[in-house]
Amino acid sequence: MKFGRVIDDQTVEQLRSALDNTIQEELTREDYSGLPPEFAFGHDRRGEDGSRPVRAIHQFVNMWKVSPEFAQVMHNPLITGAIRELMETQDIRLWHDQVISKPPGDNGHFACHHDFYFWPLDRPSMITCWLALDEATPENGCMHVVPGSHRDPRYQPITAELTEDLHLSPAPPGPGEPGSLYNDIRTWMPEKTKPVVLKAGECMFHHCLNWHLTPHNSTNNQRRAFVTIFMPDGARYKHDQSPNHPCTSYLHLADGAKMEGPNFPLCGV
Repeated sequence: MKFGRVIDDQTVEQLRSALDNTIQEELTREDYSGLPPEFAFGHDRRGEDGSRPVRAIHQFVNMWKVSPEFAQVMHNPLITGAIRELMETQDIRLWHDQVISKPPGDNGHFACHHDFYFWPLDRPSMITCWLALDEATPENGCMHVVPGSHRDPRYQPITAELTEDLHLSPAPPGPGEPGSLYNDIRTWMPEKTKPVVLKAGECMFHHCLNWHLTPHNSTNNQRRAFVTIFMPDGARYKHDQSPNHPCTSYLHLADGAKMEGPNFPLCGV
């Protein structure tokens, strides 16, 4: 769902500058001992000859922990207000964030997928805010979604428990409609999805069961985005679903524990 503008041009520039500074630090960083463990996830590494790749990252996870400029985004009233309305709840927490970059000539098509089953959380109630830091177009790899796929059980794993107590209220398939499309949708290319074109400073929201992809950046321009993922207060940890997730593997959470505390802060308060 395209939402519109949530930050002004000055804030966009501040976030770009903070990201540039972080990338420059990563090009020479040798020691991660003073940083949250998940922050190093997704970074390029030195080659065997000791060389450092030109590109420092594919993504930064939990930028809010290392950059005050990015930490402010999780409290943006336009974003948190929309999340509360979509979730139909007052208290929301950050699950995690990430910066994702598609520079020209060094990126690829990100296959059609949905997020929930990669996360160690007990029920699919998370909503993602995808904030463009550059203009996002079909040519440079903007987000593409499959509208309504989060409500259609045909697109979910056959074993998924999509019950009426979840806020998404999944719609059952109609008479005569085909069975599971779970294996099929994972092969979909951009032509079968809907692009969400955004200007820098605009955002979109998508549910954690919504299928989405991003194609190759075929332009000569950057396509940077800041992704913040929110969950309702009271969400619980489900170890078996993603036992090695970088945001939780080092926390040693008990199965069924509430996702709370300083690693999962309340937002917009």
